[in-house]
Amino acid sequence: MQATEMEPSGIEANPVALNAIMRASEKHLIVACEDIVDARGFKLWAKGQPVSASLQQKLLERRLERPLEACLTAQDGATLPFLQESMASFLSSPSALAQGLAPWAGPVQEHMQGLTWHSVVQLLCTTAMATRTSYIAHAVGAAALMGAMALSKKWPAGEVRTAMLAGLLHDIGEVYIQPAYLDSSDPLDLLGYKHLAVHPRMAQMLLASTTNYSPALCQAVGEHHERLDGSGYPARLLGKQMSELGKMLSVVEVTLGISRARSAPMKRTSFALRLIPGEFDLRYASFVCNMAQEANEDLPQPEGLPRTVRILHPMERIKERMDDVAALRGELVRHKSAAPSMAIVEVATARLARLQTAWNSLGSWGASACDLSGEMHFELDMADRELNQRMRELQRECLLLAMRLPLNERGLLAPLWRELQVDEV
Repeated sequence: MQATEMEPSGIEANPVALNAIMRASEKHLIVACEDIVDARGFKLWAKGQPVSASLQQKLLERRLERPLEACLTAQDGATLPFLQESMASFLSSPSALAQGLAPWAGPVQEHMQGLTWHSVVQLLCTTAMATRTSYIAHAVGAAALMGAMALSKKWPAGEVRTAMLAGLLHDIGEVYIQPAYLDSSDPLDLLGYKHLAVHPRMAQMLLASTTNYSPALCQAVGEHHERLDGSGYPARLLGKQMSELGKMLSVVEVTLGISRARSAPMKRTSFALRLIPGEFDLRYASFVCNMAQEANEDLPQPEGLPRTVRILHPMERIKERMDDVAALRGELVRHKSAAPSMAIVEVATARLARLQTAWNSLGSWGASACDLSGEMHFELDMADRELNQRMRELQRECLLLAMRLPLNERGLLAPLWRELQVDEV
């Protein structure tokens, strides 16, 4: 009997990343840094040869002996000197975050000179820079804030540089995300969220397998969307399960996202970091909150009475959701549902209780709009936006957890994500 020839396993090039690399090659010189060989040992592309559409087609058809990212190099683009210049430009800019980092600007730039910059991350950062115009600004801002935080804690020089590298590289996994999901201004559906949620883990695995960066750095990159209370992704880590660098990086990620706001960016960031107790490590959140206090930003003008009046009743909205979830729990008990289904309901119950506690801490529920100060108008508006975001996140999280259940159990839980829908303003 003739033996069947086994197909070699090999490594498949990620088609989204490959397409992004090809787009980047239109602006930057990207070449093979070694012969690109398929899983059977056949050479597909010679060392030193620039990438082209012909290579792209071959890579889509064949599995490789080594990861594509390790076989290519960007000879210009996101080089270390370019990033050093970008860092200097950011720190001298009038942005609120840069101004807050002014006391640390000199030491941060000195440490930037000593970073070890691997060819794989130069390739991917060049790719990200060519396909997303805001990537470098976000990366150097995160590196600067990570460096300042580490310096404020008097970390050794090597650990400061590791923290800065984590800031530079934390979003490198976005190269593997469909652009439509990254660029969407609307809340993501389940498919989009699943696609987005894997990028930290993909970046962690890539850095661990193709560079000589420390395990601590790679782990932190994988944790930058985690939260101490388990509400983050992709692994829903809790407290001590997160690394020290990961705790710092999660604060930095939120700060960089909100600090782009046109009005009172540091006030907004500080409020978001403080709203839900236990989400972020206070040692690092307080660094940003102190910067916000020193910035002493003017309050933005209220956006109008109808919205403000509407948000004076958040407790009723949260209470209604909690009652719905409690009723669902009773229904599951009657159906003798399995423990995994009950665990998902408990996740929703605990998260809603935390949101209720956060709203109670504002101390303004039941007040009339005309009695509110400008500061309270601002905080209520911010809190309402944060509530909507957390409710959407909870809905998607519960739905993702339920995807692992049998169809009949999943059907019983279906009211959960319907009840967690958020009315758009």
